[in-house]
Amino acid sequence: MVFFLACALLGLAPVLRGGNRQIALAGLLSLSAALLALLLGSLSFDRLFGGPPATGERRKAARGGLGFALALAFVGSSPVWLGLLQLTPLSAPSWSHLAGHGIYLDALAAAGGTAPQELALSLNPQATLTALLSGVPAAATLFAALYLPRPLVEKCLLVLLAAGACQMLLAVLQFWMGSGSALYFGVDSATGFVGSFANRNHLADFLVMLMPVWFFWFSQSVSGRGSHKGEARFGGTGALWLFFGFALLVVTLATLSRGALLSAALVLTASMLLLGVKLKSRLGRKQRIALGVAAGLFALFAIIGVGAERVGQRLDTTTLEADAQTRHNFTTATLEGAQAFWPWGSGAGTYESVFPRFQAADSLYYVEYAHNDYAQLLMELGLPGVLLALVVAGLMAVQGVRLLRAYRAERRLSGELALRVWCGLGATALLLHSTVEFNMHIPALALTAAFLLGVYLRPLRPTRSKA
Repeated sequence: MVFFLACALLGLAPVLRGGNRQIALAGLLSLSAALLALLLGSLSFDRLFGGPPATGERRKAARGGLGFALALAFVGSSPVWLGLLQLTPLSAPSWSHLAGHGIYLDALAAAGGTAPQELALSLNPQATLTALLSGVPAAATLFAALYLPRPLVEKCLLVLLAAGACQMLLAVLQFWMGSGSALYFGVDSATGFVGSFANRNHLADFLVMLMPVWFFWFSQSVSGRGSHKGEARFGGTGALWLFFGFALLVVTLATLSRGALLSAALVLTASMLLLGVKLKSRLGRKQRIALGVAAGLFALFAIIGVGAERVGQRLDTTTLEADAQTRHNFTTATLEGAQAFWPWGSGAGTYESVFPRFQAADSLYYVEYAHNDYAQLLMELGLPGVLLALVVAGLMAVQGVRLLRAYRAERRLSGELALRVWCGLGATALLLHSTVEFNMHIPALALTAAFLLGVYLRPLRPTRSKA
């Protein structure tokens, strides 16, 4: 049941892109609540009626992982403790002494209004409640990835790839039918490749996150469980995976999303190096050269298929500088707001209603998001947001060290290690692109990244050095 609910969340999230957001959120919350209830029940049952008592070695490993587990619980429960912090009522005098808050009561008094006796820390409690509730599905998928056994995790990854294939097919049909296509679902400004998302940047980020997942399955098809020891096999399954990977690269390029193209270049480079490490014991010298040549030809044919001139125009220096300046202005004003509300922030989800106070007077933009998730996190959550981000970074760093030690102990990149590292690269793609976008606020992207991060942070079995 945990597996089916996790698949439902991952599969449905790309479809629920907007419209009546409350209805979409209610659907995701219902699935998430059922998933979290099952996880809690399963963990409680295992604790009460589990296997035999742990040995000394297992108890030592459990103690070593206690801090890691507590940090994961801190991250996963963030919608709860942030809600308690930002929605618990404060007296009006205490509220007015919070940084950046008093000006609102002064404005209310100047307008002849009467201040309420109690107010929540958040400047827009309803928006904060909605924002924190929208984080629950991401937390549920994170915990599901940590709990499910590896075979079911791999099937969830296949569900994500199937969702990616549907998005690519939809995007191609949109482009083929033109800007007036009914497949844009009423978004008048949508053109080109967007899929079921609101714009091409979000589709591109979704596909870039799936690229490392593709590398994992491609490596499995070449050096999978059915191949003989010490040799690589490339059959019909490998050819199908190659076709899928080529389509993934072409559609990502066709979105012409600059941020996604830059993050894709970094993720693809790291994934190719990892593939070389994974297959080095199974590939001969000629095969490794052929693999490198094939990767180069893939990239070349993809660029030719999309049009080198179109890609070049999107990466033109003049265009890049203009867009970078606009985003820089947004970020600068957002950081000004973060400083004004430090250390408690303005409240999760309040950016749209609070940002006009810091927006330049001559700006003609209506800004819903900062186009820099980290600056927006700092403004809305303040010090608690910084702490949350540092804990996530610390978890990723600690897990990276553990994976490196396991690799050195085993002297090979096993399927267990490769699964975690490639999923970690997928989550990193969103973290990189979020420096110039608001990807963390899109349900499909947040849920996908949370699941991939959960796979990356899965506990490792103790390994013994082959020496």
